[in-house]
Amino acid sequence: MAEGVLSGLAGGEDEGPESEAGVEAKLSAEAFAAAVAADHAKYDPGVARATQAFLERQASLLKSQDDQLNAERDLRLSHLHSQSREGRIRRVGQRVRVGMQIFVAVIAAIVGLGLLVMLFDAFTSRSVVVNAFKAPAALAGRGLTGDVVASGVLDGLQKLQTATRTPTKTLNTTSAWTSDVKIEVPETGVSIGEINRLLHQRFGHDVHIDGDLIQTGTDGLTLTVRGDGVPAKSFTGGADDLEKLSTEAAEYIYGRSQPIQYATYLQDADRMAEEVAFTREAYARATTETERATLAKYLADGYAGLNEPAEAVEQYRLVLASLPRHSLFWWKSWADLLPELPFTKGEEAAWRESRTFLSEANAASKKDRPPLYDLAAPAALTWDLPLDLRSNLSEAQRNGGAGMTSYSAGPALADIYALMHDPGQEARAINGSDPNDYVTKAEVPLLQGYAALDRGDPARAIAPLEAFHKIWRTDSNLKNFYIDKLCFLGVAYGLSGASAKAEAVFKEAGPWSLCYAFHGDVLAHAGDVAGAQRTWSEGLRLAPDLPTIYLHRGQYELEHGDLNGAAADFSTASAKAPHFADPLKAWGDLLAREGRWKPALVKYDAALNYAPVWAELHQARDGTAKQTH
Repeated sequence: MAEGVLSGLAGGEDEGPESEAGVEAKLSAEAFAAAVAADHAKYDPGVARATQAFLERQASLLKSQDDQLNAERDLRLSHLHSQSREGRIRRVGQRVRVGMQIFVAVIAAIVGLGLLVMLFDAFTSRSVVVNAFKAPAALAGRGLTGDVVASGVLDGLQKLQTATRTPTKTLNTTSAWTSDVKIEVPETGVSIGEINRLLHQRFGHDVHIDGDLIQTGTDGLTLTVRGDGVPAKSFTGGADDLEKLSTEAAEYIYGRSQPIQYATYLQDADRMAEEVAFTREAYARATTETERATLAKYLADGYAGLNEPAEAVEQYRLVLASLPRHSLFWWKSWADLLPELPFTKGEEAAWRESRTFLSEANAASKKDRPPLYDLAAPAALTWDLPLDLRSNLSEAQRNGGAGMTSYSAGPALADIYALMHDPGQEARAINGSDPNDYVTKAEVPLLQGYAALDRGDPARAIAPLEAFHKIWRTDSNLKNFYIDKLCFLGVAYGLSGASAKAEAVFKEAGPWSLCYAFHGDVLAHAGDVAGAQRTWSEGLRLAPDLPTIYLHRGQYELEHGDLNGAAADFSTASAKAPHFADPLKAWGDLLAREGRWKPALVKYDAALNYAPVWAELHQARDGTAKQTH
């Protein structure tokens, strides 16, 4: 019974609900018995003694149990502390395991991502990989090891690539060439580099180049290169000709691995005869219709560079017939054809086809229109100077300062700004140009001549324009680029009284509309009005849709009081070139002379849309505006 009481007081852990009910029953019975015994002890000394003995034993038992509980409590607390410490250790262990699992997962993900990157790089790789060349040990003493020879070829390739000014991404080719040119030395053992190399070999589109250098005779060298799709070819020279041989080998590799890029390089280097010969050969090796069309266009470009416009036009027409209408390359080929037309069909035909080009471009859906940078030629040929300016700016931005891929954009921009009467932008454009560029060297004196003529000082225009003439006549490319600019020297001579020199220049310059306009000015200035009228009429017979003769004849008529004739000519010039400010300004001058201030103001405001900073135009406009109040 006592044990049951103590067990119940201790709350034993191993007893279930049933034993707890039994303990409660025993405690109730013993309490009842103790109460009865206490009541009887009041009347019976024996019962009292027995009760006292019972209570003493119970007290002793309770004390023992209390001592045991205290001891068990210390053990229990120690056990609980141990359990808590073990729990913390287990939680730390679990965190370490989770951390390790995450770490392993991250490492696996990085490795997997790296492999995916390597696979993607391999699948998309189009590189020229130059392996170490072979060279005999006898040449090592002169520093001509295989690595040195390969480095020389690599340097040659990189120079060629740097010298090629063309936006590669616009060319739809599958040949193996990008900016990734590197030397690769085979590795030993299995490593990440080796795996990457194997993936490129298996899935890539790289061109692997190797070769050897041998000594011929006592002082000769022969460098042989070969590679994937690059048949072996040897280049021979003297003992000190390794650099020359490396350059020749690099050009050969460049041409075989990326014919379009090499054709562009030859164009940029003004090696037009070589470009024509190369593109003919490369065309026979081309494997896709796009590549053939591209090479055919470069062949046409080569003919144009050789001043063979008839052959160029014929080739451009063949290219256009082989391409999808309104494709980017179709527009580009047509745009490049237009500057050749003045030399074959005349300026009138060039003007008409340029208008057709611009009309078709405007009518095409937005996705089928030509890019802005392809509008420079038709804009220039139709005297749309603002469009010409925007197109050249777009081309310069696209090519990082290069214009039309093969010359600096600065001179072209400066020339347009000068024609739009914007001397500030003109100076910025020419000052930012490459001073060594052949077009820049010609443009600088030409701009000086423009400025002197605009100031009404033709005598001071002669010296810079003679300098321009000297450069112009020695470079066929400049003759194509500046087809009618020599006539500025003719008008400077003529207005300065040097009629014989003027006539010689006009004869040399060619049958251009601007030259007829200037020639008529010179004859009229000399008093030969009938000769001026005949010259202007002859120019209009050849090119009735160009605006310059109407403008110059109208200015003569205005100065000599033929206001009706001047009005008709200014109206026609504006209709032929609606975005050309000069006819609008001249028309406004005529209306202001007649006292028709409001119509004059309308013409001046229209002209300001196309020459917004023209100082003389602003002065005329402000003076007219005051008359309307």
